[in-house]
Amino acid sequence: MRTTQPRHGLAPLLVALAAAGCGNEPAATVDTTTSGLSLPTDVARVLQTRCVTCHSATTMYGAPMALTTYAATQAMAASTPTRPVWQLMGERVHDPVRPMPATRLPDDELAIIDRWVAAGAPGCTGSSCGTVTTDPTATSPASRLPCAPGSRAVFVSHAAGSTNRFRVPGASGNVNKCFAFRSSFRAGQQATAFAARVDQSRVLHHLILFATDAQPGAGEVFDCDGNMPRDARFIAGWAPGNEGSVLPQDVGLELPDSTGWFILQVHYWNTTPDVADDGSGMEMCITDTPRLHAASVHTLGSLNLAIPPRAQGVEVVGGCTPENTEPVHVLGSTAHMHRLGVAMRTEVFRGGNTARMEPLMDVPSYSFDSQVSHPSEMVLMPGDTLRTTCRYNNTTNQTVYFGERTEDEMCFNFVLAWPAGSLSNAGGRAARRCIGRAP
Repeated sequence: MRTTQPRHGLAPLLVALAAAGCGNEPAATVDTTTSGLSLPTDVARVLQTRCVTCHSATTMYGAPMALTTYAATQAMAASTPTRPVWQLMGERVHDPVRPMPATRLPDDELAIIDRWVAAGAPGCTGSSCGTVTTDPTATSPASRLPCAPGSRAVFVSHAAGSTNRFRVPGASGNVNKCFAFRSSFRAGQQATAFAARVDQSRVLHHLILFATDAQPGAGEVFDCDGNMPRDARFIAGWAPGNEGSVLPQDVGLELPDSTGWFILQVHYWNTTPDVADDGSGMEMCITDTPRLHAASVHTLGSLNLAIPPRAQGVEVVGGCTPENTEPVHVLGSTAHMHRLGVAMRTEVFRGGNTARMEPLMDVPSYSFDSQVSHPSEMVLMPGDTLRTTCRYNNTTNQTVYFGERTEDEMCFNFVLAWPAGSLSNAGGRAARRCIGRAP
């Protein structure tokens, strides 16, 4: 699939990666009126509002099972065939590393699940069983972009050498695929809003759009693991729950001109035997007239990761001493680690003085399934330094290093700020990175 070149664009608010994860909004109806035993009304209500975005009758975003009936909660789990689903539900809602839903349940809803699990997950009949209904209609976030289709650029997954959808094999599990596109933008064109085009939601886990000055050497469609260009810089991202985002009216995001490239990185998770032909991707509104402030996404963190086997609470620290000579206006930041990451924070030291610390971002409970953007109005001044700390619990028997695979790890804070490139140091200017020794 090729990009479509737009002519103009508009937008009103803020853009950054905002992934709420599975289970944060109603998306289907929980069936409490099937024959035999049904779900208790209060349990059904929690599943309705927190879980069926992914665990609907037709599962979405890689969820391994439905949670729409009492019978579904009593079935043996696909991941642990010796245990019923309800037992794993009781554990996952309290899991500090991989909670489900990704955003912790409110205390009153957590108590409902805890009481039900402690009682052995009983079913019910009669008046104690109700029917919970919501509007199951779901639309792709791209349909809510604040610009006409003719004013958009589109990057979607596709089969190599054609416009056919990319085929995700059945029972393929974790698939991380990349799609390369030559930039067709002219100097001065900017992006003003972003949203995902969600096609096969059943297998789509998340996606990220990168820009690079180097032609990808692995081809038009390739495995992302180990093949990403070193200067790849974050443009926009999506995960379940993200409804799209826009920039302030006086800010536009810089884009590579016709000498550059885009890479759409799509993470699939297919646990069913059925194949899925997918054309998901990213759409963005474009303006031909440069806005007053040009922004970019900057990368803080560290590349020096070596997490020992079974080690708990391992911290990796990366410093940033930017070369900015004028104020830097931060619009938002997003933590990005993989499945072993449990917490991240970025601190600002005014004037480089560690005694004058202000938090830019603090994520005390990180989830790979909930990479949420944190809006900010912080202004960084010349002389300020930053420190990003990532914490991991290694549950494997191997040392885990930095890498693109889900089984590897990362320690990145993606910071949206203007002027573009202002949060970079000498070694990371091309990739909009600021990574060095910690202060």
